[in-house]
Amino acid sequence: MSWSGGTYTKGNNVSGGWVGDASVGIGIEAGRHDTQDNDFATGINTCLTKDGQNAATADLPMGGFKHTNVANATGRTNYAAVGQVQDGDYIWLGTTAGTATAMTASATPAITAYKAGQKFRMIIGAGLGSTGSVATAATININSIGAKNIVNNEDSTNPTLGTWVAAALMELIYDGTNFRITNDPGGWLTYTPTFTPVSGSISAGTLFRASYRKRGKSMEINIYRTFNTTTVGASIAVSLPVNCAVTLNSYITPIATFYASAGASSIAINAAATSLTCFPAHGVATWGSFSSQAIEIVTSYESV
Repeated sequence: MSWSGGTYTKGNNVSGGWVGDASVGIGIEAGRHDTQDNDFATGINTCLTKDGQNAATADLPMGGFKHTNVANATGRTNYAAVGQVQDGDYIWLGTTAGTATAMTASATPAITAYKAGQKFRMIIGAGLGSTGSVATAATININSIGAKNIVNNEDSTNPTLGTWVAAALMELIYDGTNFRITNDPGGWLTYTPTFTPVSGSISAGTLFRASYRKRGKSMEINIYRTFNTTTVGASIAVSLPVNCAVTLNSYITPIATFYASAGASSIAINAAATSLTCFPAHGVATWGSFSSQAIEIVTSYESV
């Protein structure tokens, strides 16, 4: 009879076992012994061995109990220990390698395919911050499965300079086509803007501060520079680190106001957004001729 409903019953149980046989005059018979021994073998072979020599042939209900003192999983077909899940072992890629526009990374255990909903976290490797004053495609290739684009979360557009910076922690979720950035891996970066006279001329001066920070599509800039003018009413164009995406009409504090139009690489007053053009404002009619002036720009705009 062997196992039934989770209970093992020996084959001659119906006759009362060997004692029952003896009580009705049945002696020791080879055939009956073989039947009983075969029944034992069937019952034993139905059991799982603790040393892993055989395998389950159906789902194993645990009856509300759990496996304890389990080892950490090392393959995709192992079940995970709670500690591994809490520690984020399976979504941690370590530090990325490759190039700024083609990063590589490895998950452990290795994934074999991308699947919508997959989440990964990583540290951006040295020199691998995003690049481009215009939207520039950048990819990541995990476990050599294939390169997939890394895009902005809100609109799946390509990144630009400042979208992520080296040494930042970045989190990505695969949407079935691209990896979307789900955190803010940017940071303040410095750059060297150009100051070009639009009308009149400028000379000398010192650049004290020029930095920017990108959060998603929003670009913040902070610039302070002194200069001398040689023309009353001069205006100055200041280059931007990343292109402007939409027309702007905003203030540069505390000295100048700028107006800008959408364009390829900067903010300008009337043309493509290659720079922001600054004029005296806030009660100052003109910048005086041959006098020391200063311009401070603290503003934000929507980047490409």
